[in-house]
Amino acid sequence: MPKPICAACAALILVLAFAAVAAGPVRASDGTTGEAVMLRLINHARTQRGLAPLRVHAALSRAAVAHSRDMMRRHYFSHSSPGGASCATRARRAGYATSGCRSWAISEVIGWGMSIVGTPEAVFSAWMQSAYHRTIILGRRWRDVGVGCVSGAFNGASGSWMYTVDVARRSK
Repeated sequence: MPKPICAACAALILVLAFAAVAAGPVRASDGTTGEAVMLRLINHARTQRGLAPLRVHAALSRAAVAHSRDMMRRHYFSHSSPGGASCATRARRAGYATSGCRSWAISEVIGWGMSIVGTPEAVFSAWMQSAYHRTIILGRRWRDVGVGCVSGAFNGASGSWMYTVDVARRSK
């Protein structure tokens, strides 16, 4: 049985799905470019508010890309994989070391869209319009980030884009 998603995520899905139906097709860039654009948007929003920019962490990037790819391939949209793995579990499996840390924390935002609502700018804008997602993106505690952007067919809709952003911080 699929796990429920948060109300904010459900609202975001509805907004993106509605806009996708109304939008015409566009040619999108590859995932690497989408990841770079998303990171630039996130760090711009943070620095404009006096927050430290996030640093890309290779393990979080691997976890984010793998989660976006898995959601696209298995046609689900959730912070938990069908097997129950959380973003913390995925980050540890990807090599985000937490042993020897006094404390650590991680959070995640996910999004998807097609056509013009599948661009990094459109997904980022939807996140920033959601108090829940904005709080994660602009969290003062975060220092590390991984961004995953994958294109393909999602639930029968070709030209879809799936995004995962994992933010974390370790304290030694």
